[in-house]
Amino acid sequence: MARHKPAAEGGYQRGEETRARIIDAAVVVFGERGYDGASTRDIATAAGVNAPAIQYYFDGKEGVYLACVEHLITLLWRKMAPTVEAAELALADEICPDTRLIEVSLGILGTVVSTIQDSPEATVWRAFLDRHQAGLCPESATTAFEERFKARIGRVIRQLIARLAGFAVEDERTVIHSMALFTQGLAFRVQKPKLLAALNWTQIDRKEMELVCEVVLTQARFTLEGLVRLRYQSPAH
Repeated sequence: MARHKPAAEGGYQRGEETRARIIDAAVVVFGERGYDGASTRDIATAAGVNAPAIQYYFDGKEGVYLACVEHLITLLWRKMAPTVEAAELALADEICPDTRLIEVSLGILGTVVSTIQDSPEATVWRAFLDRHQAGLCPESATTAFEERFKARIGRVIRQLIARLAGFAVEDERTVIHSMALFTQGLAFRVQKPKLLAALNWTQIDRKEMELVCEVVLTQARFTLEGLVRLRYQSPAH
């Protein structure tokens, strides 16, 4: 893990400001050039600091990349936490009705879909994340993202599907249903240029994002309600 140092000559606040500026610059550079194509000198120049500052604050390029991932996890979790925690609360109730389990499932999916909305910050991070998810990054960063963000959400999604469908959490059908359903939201982010072209949109503001959410969640609701019906029709029920 990268060190977290304040600047000795400027105190803690100045050190934190410098560190944050380096991370902001690194996100842009990594997004544009990829991990292999970026250099610490590129990042330092973009951040307006001298090259040794990267070593001082982050122990080198991998350290600053990991710091970017940690910052991204913080931003994403701030957005995802309310819906994921609501789902965990529902799952903790052994007699929680199916209707509530469906609503919290749609809450998570809706939050995922909402990430397609355009904003200056989202555009910068999207380029970084696209390269990261393509595996163009250190293995340590992939592990950090999986363990500190994706694992918890994936576990909750599988538990929701298992309860609604009546399958075991580890059942292959649970895993496939979970991936099929919730990658819909991610697909719209990955296929965003095609979506814009197909609908003759120039960007996705709140109005466009809400329309996409409405359609995706309607389709997802049918799927989840269908799993519940199949559960009630099974001989074991």
